[in-house]
Amino acid sequence: MPARAARALALRALPLALLWALLSGGAAASWVVGVPAVLAAALLLPAAPAGPGWRLRPAGLPGFLAFFVRESWRGGVDVAARVLAPRLRVHPGLLWHRWQRLPAGPGRTLFVLCASLLPGTLVAEQREHGALIHALDTEAAVAAELDALEAAIAGLFVAAPAPSAPPAPSPPPADG
Repeated sequence: MPARAARALALRALPLALLWALLSGGAAASWVVGVPAVLAAALLLPAAPAGPGWRLRPAGLPGFLAFFVRESWRGGVDVAARVLAPRLRVHPGLLWHRWQRLPAGPGRTLFVLCASLLPGTLVAEQREHGALIHALDTEAAVAAELDALEAAIAGLFVAAPAPSAPPAPSPPPADG
């Protein structure tokens, strides 16, 4: 393997290895699976479709990881509080989240996967211009939390703005 290719592979593998170490809690035994997984991911990473509008931005990883850990913890505390409360605090419903910052591709996929970590949310459907969210408590600040999640994920990618929604159909002409 030429030195340039080896250096590129190492630069792709390093953040993946750090992520593995974080997720596995640094357990030495986990590297039996971690080393092959990190190497496979680093080798396959360049094969990922590099479509317009998305490239991974490593500088955004610390901010996203901090957001991810904080919101995962907050989601767990929220669920525990709901379960232990004498009266069930739920006001379920559906709401629409319109894409603001994420073009089609891996950013939106990551959003769908991470949205369930927010307190009381689950993506019910994903579409071209947004996602239908089921919320346990529609009286909570769900929309603001979803916007914050989208902003945190957008920080992971060098991304073009999301396409604008199609114009609303015009009403039929009035008969005269």
